[in-house]
Amino acid sequence: MRKEFISDYYLERYVLRELPEEETEHIRQRASTDPGLRKALDDIESSNRDILALYTPSMVKASLLTQANETMRKSSLFPLKQILTVSSALAAIIVFFILILPLLKNETEIKHIDTGEDFALVKGIEAIDLSKTQLLIFRKIDEKVEMLKDGTQAKEGDLLQLGYVAVAEPYGMILSIDGRGNITLHYPSKQEGSTSLVLRKKSFLSNAIELDDAPAFERFFFITSESEIDVGKILQKAISLAQDLDRVQQDELDLGENLKQYSILIRKGEGS
Repeated sequence: MRKEFISDYYLERYVLRELPEEETEHIRQRASTDPGLRKALDDIESSNRDILALYTPSMVKASLLTQANETMRKSSLFPLKQILTVSSALAAIIVFFILILPLLKNETEIKHIDTGEDFALVKGIEAIDLSKTQLLIFRKIDEKVEMLKDGTQAKEGDLLQLGYVAVAEPYGMILSIDGRGNITLHYPSKQEGSTSLVLRKKSFLSNAIELDDAPAFERFFFITSESEIDVGKILQKAISLAQDLDRVQQDELDLGENLKQYSILIRKGEGS
């Protein structure tokens, strides 16, 4: 028997209590007997809590009003005094569904491939300089494995293995921004995870990734630090940079002097 499919859209609406009572009760009953559905709902609720904790109502309100002021200044269509005050709660809801949610890729949308402890994808690769901190990206095409450099051309479906060499700073994280402005956290795998790094050896993430159909480019960032990194704050910086896709391809993240960053831009598609 084919298992009933419930879309993410309906699951999101269920969590937000937006569905009619009949549909709400149907999903509630299904979740009581379907561990997979229960986990999907728990993941959505956990993600919502994390994002709303990261983007507080006061911070969101200030950001929205700043953008509104700038829009009004540029357009000169309406007097600034006519801008209505946005409540803190409403501002948080607006940003979550319009600004933040589309930018943060859901982990279930990313194709991961378990490469196992032996990391067969990068066996036999050329020697790597362990005397300098660097981000490592390898691509496997058929039986060939190559180390990618900044500006390398790639395409949807390419299988990539991410890694790093850290010489001095014992903490770090890896994220990427694609041609749609979507942000993916690669290391740690969860926002609350440890950012500890292995020093003075080549280290690889446990899963390979498959490039999706996002156009133009995917830029990977490796951030290192002498102390534990606040992953949430770095994601805020990434979201800010992702508002301008031209800047994403050439500018660095605005991190301050205590953090170092390394990046590799992968270009995608013809003419990119």
